[in-house]
Amino acid sequence: MSFREKTAWVSLLATGGVWGVYFWMLWPDLQDRSLQAGSVGLFIGGVVVLTIIQIIVAIALALSAGKAADAPMDERERLIDLKGAGAGFYALNAACICASALWLIGASPLVMANAILAALVVGEVVRSGLVIVGYRRSR
Repeated sequence: MSFREKTAWVSLLATGGVWGVYFWMLWPDLQDRSLQAGSVGLFIGGVVVLTIIQIIVAIALALSAGKAADAPMDERERLIDLKGAGAGFYALNAACICASALWLIGASPLVMANAILAALVVGEVVRSGLVIVGYRRSR
């Protein structure tokens, strides 16, 4: 498994895991429409945990990969990254349109903010997932 594929796996698992737990903990409040500003602390905690996980694992991967971590992307890797970014962009756009539709049903600003966060998570998960698929197919 290449360094960049491992990095994509870390991004996929960390993003899905941290924000999955965040939304799991927030779900009862979203269902009851009782989402309060106290969820901001949970959000900040998610950002901090995700940042720490990604930094620590990126350092560990870079140390274990050696010179491969500094190698420039070849044409195949650039194409894989471009396809993943393109699909992630379209997924983000579609999810943002769905999030903005919450305004029509009278959603609170906190619910809409969390829907936008969910759209960002969807975009990143799609991007990372397609990068992984691209590396798996190119073997």
